[in-house]
Amino acid sequence: MKYFGTDGIRGVYGEGITEDIAYRAGRALARLFGGRGIVGRDTRISGPVLESALAAGLTDGGADVCLAGVLPTPAIAHLTSKRGFSFGVEISASHNPPEYNGLKIFMSDGYKLPVSAQSALEYYMDDVGRAGGGGLKTVCSGEDEYLDYLLGRVRELARTAGRTDKLEGMRVLLDCGGGAASSVAARLFDALGAKTETLCADCRGECINVRCGALHPEKMCEKSADFDLGASFDGDADRVVIFSKRLYGGDEVMYNLTRFYPYGTVVGTVMTNSALERKLAEKGMRLIRTDVGDRNVGELMRLTGAELGGEPSGHFIIGGSAGDGILSAAACALLIGDGGLYRLQCDRQVMVNIPSDKTDLSEKKLRDAENAARRLANRVVVRRSGTEPVIRIMAEGGDPDGAVELIRNALA
Repeated sequence: MKYFGTDGIRGVYGEGITEDIAYRAGRALARLFGGRGIVGRDTRISGPVLESALAAGLTDGGADVCLAGVLPTPAIAHLTSKRGFSFGVEISASHNPPEYNGLKIFMSDGYKLPVSAQSALEYYMDDVGRAGGGGLKTVCSGEDEYLDYLLGRVRELARTAGRTDKLEGMRVLLDCGGGAASSVAARLFDALGAKTETLCADCRGECINVRCGALHPEKMCEKSADFDLGASFDGDADRVVIFSKRLYGGDEVMYNLTRFYPYGTVVGTVMTNSALERKLAEKGMRLIRTDVGDRNVGELMRLTGAELGGEPSGHFIIGGSAGDGILSAAACALLIGDGGLYRLQCDRQVMVNIPSDKTDLSEKKLRDAENAARRLANRVVVRRSGTEPVIRIMAEGGDPDGAVELIRNALA
């Protein structure tokens, strides 16, 4: 792919993502899907200028666009489907630092673009044809509607677990990561009756994901000792890290979320710990794996009819079309009020990132290193990141340290 990575179009603002790219993406979306779209964004400083360029491309291409302002990515996924939009776009670089930004694009059903649609969009970005014009730009709200959706989903999950959906007396600390969770997450937990406090909720984008949020939950963990639940979100709130007396890994959270869906299939990724697969098998359930990225998880869930899927990184899809960190945090709060979170003894994994300019290493060299390391570890994954210029390495079981060192030497 020329523009698309693991999760949309993304890069450092001014390099991998520019006003020109956003404009051409808008023109291409108008040509590919037409109709009417909704656009949200996180709090990054580059968000408004990219929003303006994207909207100009959409309207020049003849599509109408509704600008929803700062909203989490799962809100845009929900609103796209609920309101009958032809497509939706979230302007965000998710967990990446402030200098990054990007475009996450949803189809009319709230699912992210499959590879075929990404290829078509890239084609039209480079060959958009003449501008048609005539599209309308409006401003719309969406937070209240998303909040109502979250409250409804929490009630459904509570009924499934056979308990109340109220969290009276529960103390909750929300690390909003300086991003799009800043308003709606606190509103949800307040509405559920929790005593809510927030961290990093008053940022204007310059500190999004900086020493806070899902990739940097240290401050949240430190302050969560006196809380029943701590939750750290990434910049667009489609990812969450959970703390309740201790930090829970993503696979542990997935294991706990199966208490709402105790039958059938769970979708994970190649990074999902084998301990989760074994534990699900003991319950008569099965884990199926796909490539990294909640787009891939969502697609496989739709194909298999699975109601639960996710990634160790903190993306969890609970009966929906996209990862939703806020809903996932609320689901964990329900479980904490119903006996607490269960532990999962995971197999030891070692994960490292090796800087790469993405041109100096062949795919054959990556695969050869991966295959050689399997002599030492039970499972090995070597992959190029689709969001950052690094090679990601994971080794699990056996001698994971030795496996990683072998790969490092092979790729040196």
